[in-house]
Amino acid sequence: MKILLSVLCFATSLAVAQAASYTVTLDANQEANPTGGRTGSGIGNLTLSGNTLSLSITFSGLSGIFSADHIHGPAAATPATTAGVLYSLAGITTTSAGGHAGTISGNVTLAAGTGGFDLATQLNQLNSGLWYVNIHTSASAPSPGFGGGEIRGQILPVPEPSALALAGLGLSGLWVWRMRRRAG
Repeated sequence: MKILLSVLCFATSLAVAQAASYTVTLDANQEANPTGGRTGSGIGNLTLSGNTLSLSITFSGLSGIFSADHIHGPAAATPATTAGVLYSLAGITTTSAGGHAGTISGNVTLAAGTGGFDLATQLNQLNSGLWYVNIHTSASAPSPGFGGGEIRGQILPVPEPSALALAGLGLSGLWVWRMRRRAG
């Protein structure tokens, strides 16, 4: 029984140590001022392993020409709430369709002190859904461009059902062990 309990505890700890997953959906309606001809949308997945955040995001249909993209935070998931830039995504973004579409694919290393926050605080903000991706554009007739951001999307954590299942298995094993101990 001790071996079974040890195996269950080990399996549960492996599930907890897995990389954390996040999702992001970008659109004009999430911008602080969504009016004025903003278009475009995007979708993507992010994975955090240690202090490395891996991004895989696609976007298209921008009214202006892509000019910059960033991760901002901390800010609540309401369009009126904005925040400063935490991490630039320059260097991991490629564009196509004349700058009206593109991909963000690569890694960002989270660093202590960014935005004035230690690493633990940043991780708490990220896991609480307080960071967002913002894509900025410059003018492209007839669009005036949106230097403050054309599309935006909140980064939201994805629940890990495997971790919950393993935790439940571990608790079940502990319950069985206690029941056998009481009976014996």
